[in-house]
Amino acid sequence: MIRLEGVQHRFGRHRVLQGIDLTLLRGECVVLYGANGSGKSTLLALLSTLLTIREGLYLLDGIAVHENGNEARDKLLFVGHHTHLYGHLTPVENLLFFRDLRGLSMPEAQLRQALDTVGLAKAADKPVQWFSAGMRKRLALARLLLAQPRLLLLDEPYSALDSQGVAWLNSLLKSYLAQGGALVMASHDPERVAALPHRPHQLARGVLTPMPATTPESDAC
Repeated sequence: MIRLEGVQHRFGRHRVLQGIDLTLLRGECVVLYGANGSGKSTLLALLSTLLTIREGLYLLDGIAVHENGNEARDKLLFVGHHTHLYGHLTPVENLLFFRDLRGLSMPEAQLRQALDTVGLAKAADKPVQWFSAGMRKRLALARLLLAQPRLLLLDEPYSALDSQGVAWLNSLLKSYLAQGGALVMASHDPERVAALPHRPHQLARGVLTPMPATTPESDAC
């Protein structure tokens, strides 16, 4: 489903990524570990098309993403440190905007159902500007239920979530993977990721290296 071959990236003279190779199938999760500045966010930005691949090959469902970024964007969803929500709008209005931007066809009732699923039903008509960071994260992830992307990209998804939020997120991601979605996540929280079936990779000095596989633990986080 997803294949990277020899992907490199540099900022000026500084090479951040050096020949990244990665294959990801439906229902699989890859977790990127590494120190700050190791290139995790840069790799996610390339996968999401926020940055353009100049060197190497990136295929998503057979689409050469480095050549057809617009077509590939309909197949993926990226949730990073910035949730890109409009604070003066309500959760329902934010999802309506996302629905129209994606060209999706669904009634408002379905948007409200998504908000109920992520635990925001009671705040569905309140301005997002008053939301906590954890509530904003939940709203950003509600887009997953609408878009149903082939590829989900998450940058530090457990930040701002309490223990209940972590368990909820792992349950949501398990369901997504069980339905055939593919997930690439950057994280500093191996204990919280442990509940998910995943393939860990270490990113250091621009080189991506597989780590020993881990066995999923219980949802108690």
